[in-house]
Amino acid sequence: MMKFSIVSLNWNGKRYLGELLDRHMKSLLNINYDNFEIIFVDNGSTDGSADYIKTRYHDARLKVIRLRRNFGYAKGNNLGAMFAGKDSDVLIFVNTDTILHKDCLKELAKVFADPKVGIAQPLLLDLDTGMIQYMGGYADYYGRTMTIGSSNNKYINNVLWQLIRHFKFRPLHILWAYGACIAVRKTLFDQIGGFNELFKFSLEEQTLCIPITGLGFDVVLVPKSVVYHKGSATIKYLKLSTEHTYNRFLFIMLYYPLRGAPKALIGRFLLELNNSLRLHDPITFFRVLIKILTKLKLIVYCRKKSPKLLPSPFLTKSSIFLTKNHYVSLTIDKLLEVNRIALNG
Repeated sequence: MMKFSIVSLNWNGKRYLGELLDRHMKSLLNINYDNFEIIFVDNGSTDGSADYIKTRYHDARLKVIRLRRNFGYAKGNNLGAMFAGKDSDVLIFVNTDTILHKDCLKELAKVFADPKVGIAQPLLLDLDTGMIQYMGGYADYYGRTMTIGSSNNKYINNVLWQLIRHFKFRPLHILWAYGACIAVRKTLFDQIGGFNELFKFSLEEQTLCIPITGLGFDVVLVPKSVVYHKGSATIKYLKLSTEHTYNRFLFIMLYYPLRGAPKALIGRFLLELNNSLRLHDPITFFRVLIKILTKLKLIVYCRKKSPKLLPSPFLTKSSIFLTKNHYVSLTIDKLLEVNRIALNG
């Protein structure tokens, strides 16, 4: 039987999540599957989260790991993965603001029985509304990582459910899986060196999915595997505007094909400049540009070291400035296009 190692990364969950942290832990311990372990990784919390979990939950499947400070999503999860058992087949990285359906691992195990699948994402439903929250995503020619989701819009939610039924609840091909709950073969995770630690607090899941896609493996959404997600329950307490903007430029510079990178960088420059002016915060924008210049040598080195680039079939043609409706239609069109090709191919 395939073994799963669930890495649950926590930062001040006792303080910021309250009862939800307990609901999360109970959902992990009540999963209807016989071969898994839980690695609770405390990312430098100051609220006693690690002691609380260690004292409250006594289970042979649970390990509590304490990190000395908040290393962010990428490094925190990479460190947590080091404590997975040697017999582990699949790593699952999950946020503490999630509740896993009891059968979610059974459905993931069925998908990973296909050796072509490298990464899988359960269907993420909004914890409060039950509507489709995230189905992974693609990217466009201007450096946007385009998320497939309903944004709690009933009409879009119904359209997405119709698409899932249209494909008969089969796994759907996507470019990247959403990081709130992402499952990856441990051998592939180790091969690429895990999440790219240059990225902090955003776009980390893309740095895992794109190299694995480049190795010839599939990234899929698994509609029959369900996870409920609160969303931004702890990260909202961090001030990360500079990190987010920097990561968007970094993503293009490291993972876009050489032919498409200049266009993507120009588009991203215009988008971020427009955003900074709209928010009356041009200082952040210029800080990011200075940071890019100071780290340019490192960025060039890292791009040469990891040449697995974003595959062009997953890139979406779009306008530089998009309305919300246009954005949604583009993601749905790409979902249909990629999966029809996959079925016919």
